[in-house]
Amino acid sequence: MAFTAVVTGATGFVATEICRQLLEKGYNVRGTVRSLASKEKYSHLQALGEALPGVLTLHEADLLAEGSFDDVVKGADFVFHTASPFIREVHDPQKDLVDPAVKGTRNVVQAAVKSKDTVKRIVVTSSFAAVVKSQKGPQNGSLFTEEDWNDESSLDDQPYRFSKTEAEKEAWAISKREGLDLVTINPTFVLGPVVSSRTDATSIILFKDFVENKGADIIPWQVDVRDIGRAHVLAVEVPTASGRYIVSHDSTLSTKYISEVLSERFPQYQFPSGEDAPAKQVLDNSKVQKELGLQLLPAKFTYIDMATTLIQKGIAKPVAK
Repeated sequence: MAFTAVVTGATGFVATEICRQLLEKGYNVRGTVRSLASKEKYSHLQALGEALPGVLTLHEADLLAEGSFDDVVKGADFVFHTASPFIREVHDPQKDLVDPAVKGTRNVVQAAVKSKDTVKRIVVTSSFAAVVKSQKGPQNGSLFTEEDWNDESSLDDQPYRFSKTEAEKEAWAISKREGLDLVTINPTFVLGPVVSSRTDATSIILFKDFVENKGADIIPWQVDVRDIGRAHVLAVEVPTASGRYIVSHDSTLSTKYISEVLSERFPQYQFPSGEDAPAKQVLDNSKVQKELGLQLLPAKFTYIDMATTLIQKGIAKPVAK
């Protein structure tokens, strides 16, 4: 009998990949969306559901509405909570970032608590933003690990990082109090092939600008969306999975390298020349490799596949030489 998994914020970049991998494995997937009336926002999920072995159903749920996830979680085996805003231009950090992240996490985790008789594990998509400390550095003096917590950010200073930290803390507090099996995935900047034609994910916007030779504002700590998807699935399929998992390449990656890779693959187009990044290891990604057996895709394929899908879908319009 196939397992049933709930994926919140199913239309998102990471969530779509989780849905794809689960459906490929034959899971029954319950995806949540803000509104079933906006069919253009989830048509790509329906296409996946029709093409892959698993069964997909979509359900409305509101991050800020208490009890909104209770029905969709009821009877499920696993819950993946990915829904959380990542907005470049924030006008009200509390309303735009912190409330949806913290209250949404609380509502989803509490829904899982109410269905503890069937829910075997909940996986929350956190972020490396909840780990990294810009000023203090790692507690072991060398590399950031899962033991590190961001205790520097605030509502006024780096509010996105603050929202992710507070949301993850909320998940751990509830799960420990209620005896819920929780795992968190803490990725860095997520890149990789796109399934949807939507362009509201920050990483897609920034990489689209790069492909169109408009800018080179790419965060140097990166990971492929397919690896993030695999990490989430492994987090429920490996019985001994526990705690937090940093999922990322362990060294910084430069925009100069992205330019070199894309220029070789697409010699007919112009790309930003890019800049060097300090080629140093800043984090320890060994836990996810040792405990979950995750092997990361080479960054080269991440860039090529992302650029290819953006161009094929007409999202990015590269500049000819």
